[in-house]
Amino acid sequence: MSRCLSKNANTRDAAMVTLDCTAEGGKLSNCKVVTESAPGKGFDKAALCVADVLPIGSKTGQVKVPVRFPGGG
Repeated sequence: MSRCLSKNANTRDAAMVTLDCTAEGGKLSNCKVVTESAPGKGFDKAALCVADVLPIGSKTGQVKVPVRFPGGG
């Protein structure tokens, strides 16, 4: 997560992003940003980056994925 954050947004800022994704085969795909607490600051891109590597287990179908960036870094 820290690699995605430092590449796309300011690590000192906090933000919350909710993604809507398709879960299948232990991975997420076709993710879209649904809500974003700090628009225009790159957290949307950071959350999409995290979704690419986030293990999702056995869930399948459409899922909402909250991604919290605590800030202070």
